[in-house]
Amino acid sequence: MTSPFLTSPLEHAWRAFDASVVENDAGWRVPESFAGAAVELRAARERAVLGDDTPRGKVLVQGDGLTPIIRHALGEPPDDVGQVAQLGDIEIVRLRSDLCHVGTTAPGRAAVLAELAAAGRDAPVTITDVTHGRFELRLVGPSAPVLLSKVCGIDFHGSVFSTGHARETSVARTKQLVIRVDLGELPAYRLIGGRALGAYVWDTLMVAGTDLGVEPIGAAALLTLAG
Repeated sequence: MTSPFLTSPLEHAWRAFDASVVENDAGWRVPESFAGAAVELRAARERAVLGDDTPRGKVLVQGDGLTPIIRHALGEPPDDVGQVAQLGDIEIVRLRSDLCHVGTTAPGRAAVLAELAAAGRDAPVTITDVTHGRFELRLVGPSAPVLLSKVCGIDFHGSVFSTGHARETSVARTKQLVIRVDLGELPAYRLIGGRALGAYVWDTLMVAGTDLGVEPIGAAALLTLAG
């Protein structure tokens, strides 16, 4: 039986769309598919799709000495605030000079935590696993920047907010971390925020994207897009 701690705060929301549900390798229940992978992939390439990526590992590394710790454990972190370094399956976002967000796959979370803990054992840094306290959405497709502009006051045009950048900002009047890491030519964003707000943000984006043809996307199609 799946642990109650390995459930997404969006489960009720995506079950309302008749998602087929499976348990992933890390023990999380996830929506494998909504309308079928082929339909979801077409929607991603033509319009926009919204998926639940909450099982991804989410770790905060804080302290003035974090740069050499992350470099030793994972690879080179970004230098500037708002930049994203993508190291294989790992994304490192510089939130402040003394704070980084590290995102990774659900199966890879334990290894990332172990590497960071080993590298930072004698350093003045704090390493906090916030995976279970945060939701994570994946918004992908040509219409994704337009949809985000409906619920957020910043400019999402590619010339202003390009791939490899991130912002902590207000989305639907809630504080969220928005990370842009495109999937090939498709604009793609991660939205990460407090667990209790996950269903609200999902519902708000689905309603705001009605006229854009936004559709939910399951884990199987998301994996295909990421591959």
